[in-house]
Amino acid sequence: MIMIKGKFTKLADDFKQLSPTAKGMVLLCIILIIGILLRWDSTIEGIKQGFGFFSGK
Repeated sequence: MIMIKGKFTKLADDFKQLSPTAKGMVLLCIILIIGILLRWDSTIEGIKQGFGFFSGK
C-alpha cells in the first residue's frame, strides 16, 4: 500500500512541476480518453464505417 501511495505522490509532484500548458494538455488527454471509453460502441462503429467507406463497400 505504501508503494502505491508513493507512486501517486511522485505523479502529483511531477504534475505540479509542469507548465500550465502541459497541465492543460494532460487533463485534456485524460478527459478525451474517458469520453472515448464511455462511447466505445459508437467509436468502434464509426471506425468500421470509415474503413468500409475507404474500401469501397
